[in-house]
Amino acid sequence: MEVYPASDSSAESTTNQGNPSVMVNYEIMFDDSTDDELPAPSPLTKHMHRYVVTYADDGTESSTATDVTGELQIVQDVCAAIWTD
Repeated sequence: MEVYPASDSSAESTTNQGNPSVMVNYEIMFDDSTDDELPAPSPLTKHMHRYVVTYADDGTESSTATDVTGELQIVQDVCAAIWTD
């Protein structure tokens, strides 16, 4: 996991630019005891920002806090620590 500083230190804390971001590298292991070619690792990289930004058909922007509850506990802990006001 890597934590990056806010991309704009003068931006509001209500924006992604005003908050640190996180990159998490996972290695998912696929295994089957009946298959002699396994286990096989599969890398997964996630880039996470404090907010998920969406746009309506009329162009209206809205944002919601990123849900990290499905991530490893250490990822949740780091996000909670860096995404505080």
